[in-house]
Formats: sequence, structure tokens, C-alpha cells
Amino acid sequence: MEESNKDNNNRKQRQTFAKPFLVGSINAIEVTQAREMSRLHTIGRLPARGSKLDVKHNTSSSSTTADTSSTSSTTSTRSITSTGSSSIVSTSTDFTSTSTTPTPTVSVPAKSHQGACTNPQCNCCGQVIIPSPQAVFPIKEEPSISVNDWSIFSVKRPILNSVEIDTLNDTRFEFPLPEMIFGHSLMRIIHEPSGLHIEFNAVDALDSLESDSNLKVSYHEEWLEARKKKKEVKKDLDVLKSYDWTYSPNYKGSTSLAFIPTNDKQIPIDRLLQPDPILFFDECVLYEDELGDNGIGILSTKIRVMPTCLLLLCRFFLRIDGVIFRIRDVRIFIDLETNQVLREYKLQEMAYSEVVKLVTGKTDPKKLFRDSNWVANNILVILVTTEIATV
Repeated sequence: MEESNKDNNNRKQRQTFAKPFLVGSINAIEVTQAREMSRLHTIGRLPARGSKLDVKHNTSSSSTTADTSSTSSTTSTRSITSTGSSSIVSTSTDFTSTSTTPTPTVSVPAKSHQGACTNPQCNCCGQVIIPSPQAVFPIKEEPSISVNDWSIFSVKRPILNSVEIDTLNDTRFEFPLPEMIFGHSLMRIIHEPSGLHIEFNAVDALDSLESDSNLKVSYHEEWLEARKKKKEVKKDLDVLKSYDWTYSPNYKGSTSLAFIPTNDKQIPIDRLLQPDPILFFDECVLYEDELGDNGIGILSTKIRVMPTCLLLLCRFFLRIDGVIFRIRDVRIFIDLETNQVLREYKLQEMAYSEVVKLVTGKTDPKKLFRDSNWVANNILVILVTTEIATV
């Protein structure tokens, strides 16, 4: 009888803890899940074993560092110097490595970073965790890192408000802009000694649009007429100029580098597949539009930095339901040791009806059609070009 009562009490206790409860109108279970996601995100940024890195932390105004050295192949020492209310940490991590590659010099934040360093660190080994799993108001994330002579900056800000969009329409664009424009977000890579750079941002990408689009949806006339009336009411214009309503950019980045075509060089996939530690990873959306509920057009960037190289992907993904799939990729590969830069531009397109035929079995096609990676691996390649620059 006592065991039965214990089982009943345990069952009631489990049921009690299983019920969500509110604390200040916030679901506590959701808070716990968010913390767990943050923990997993942090773990995912830990460096891989088998690396040998020298990470220095500095501020924009001055850099206070203390040299540390590892006393064994599996441990690292840390030195912390307090300046006022903030701490500046210099970490040197030394793991056993069979590679003959020279040790890269890593600085966090980047050498020309402005403002305080807010990138968190691993409590165990001191390595940098990027991006920071946090939310602040106003939302503004600006992680950065330098590896050898190269600095990488990522800026993520909220979408443009109505006033900012009106300013763009008054000063730069004469067509309706995408529904969501992250006009203050960007990815920038700078070669510090020369100042040469390459950057990806939404406004410059919109400047590269064609003057018209030959793609039509079944009721495109009615839709364009509706957008014309909206524009006339807002701007008091009689005519809405033609524009590429799919927002497909012809954009390879805003750069001061001198690229020349090459047939001899390609992005070395084998180097990207090596299990090197990821020093920096980030991604952000530049603009997005649902095309009047006819699909989606989205321009996004993603970057990962390893000790010897980095890869940046700027991808435009277009899906017009019942019409077409389109992908336009720009990949930037930089050898951080030789300072050689490769830029690959790839165009892919395929009719919607042909892509539907590729879906077999019980797979949900709508789920696949929202996955740009699946689409990129399955639709036809129209054009691939490669360019090279050396600084």
C-alpha cells in the first residue's frame, strides 16, 4: 500500500512540474527552452581539438594583454587584467597539432573595431564565442575578429522603418522597395595594411536590379495595378516605372579589390572540408519580400572564418509559386596566409513544374521548397564564373 501511495505521489508531482506556469506573463518553460538553446549555441562555438591558436583581446582605444603559455598539450592558462569595471582577457591556447601550418594571429575584436568588446568567451579554454547569444534593446550586434592581416565585421540591425524607406524612395529608388530591408546590416572584410575591402549590403544590392522582369504570375496585371495605386497615393505619381518585382540582384559585392577573370583557379573545397576550428561564424538577412504571397525573394549572407582561410556566401533565393526557382550565389574565399582572394558567381534556374518532379516518396514538397540548400543542390546551373585578386 505504501509503494502504491508513493507511485501516486510521484505521478502527481511529475504532472505538476509538467504544467507550464507563468512568471510575469512569461511562460517559464519557454524561458528554460531559450536558455537551453543559448547553451547549445555556446557549445557549438567551442574550438575543435587539434588546433594551435593565439587569440588576443583588445579594445578600440587601447589593448592591455598578458602573455600566457600552455604548460601541456591539453591545458591553457589565462591572465585577466581589470581596467575599471571591465576585464580585458588575453588567451593563448596550445593544443597538440600535426599540421605544419604557421600559427595565425587572431585578435578579438578586430584591430580597427570601434567600441567595447562584447564577444563572450568559453569559461573552460578562453576561446572566443561568436556570435553572442544575446538580445539587447535597441537590437544591435557588431561582432568582429582579425586573423593575420584581415579583419571581418558583421553588423546586424532591425529592418528600416517607414521614414527611412521614404528617404530611400525620395533620394535613390523610384520603385516600391522590398517589404523588409535590413539597410543597416552588412558583412565587411578589410585587408588592414592596404585598406582594401569587400562588403555586402542591401542598398547596393538593390542598385543592381534590372529595369524590368520577364517573369509573370497569373494575375500580374492586377497586382502591379494595385502597387501602382499605392505608390500614387503615397508619392503623388502618375506613372509607376517598370522594375524587377522579383528583386533579383546582379550583385557581386561592393569592393575596392581589383578582380580579374580566371580559368585556372577554383575555390578549394578540400580545405573547407578539413576539421579546422571555426573562429568566427555569423549570418544575416539583407532584404526579403513575399512577392505578394506568390513566393519569396530573400538576399542573405553567411560567413565562417578558420585559422587559414575564410568563406563568405551571399545568396539570393527566389521561389515564384507555379513559375520558377532561382538562385544567385556569390562566394568569397580568402587564403589568410597568401592573401589571395577568389570570387565565384553562380546562377541557377529551373521551372517550378520541373522541380516538383524531383520530389519523390512521402517528402513534404513545401518544406523542401523553402530550403534554399536543397534547391541549390537540385536545380540546373546556368553559369559559373571565377575571378581572382591578390593584395
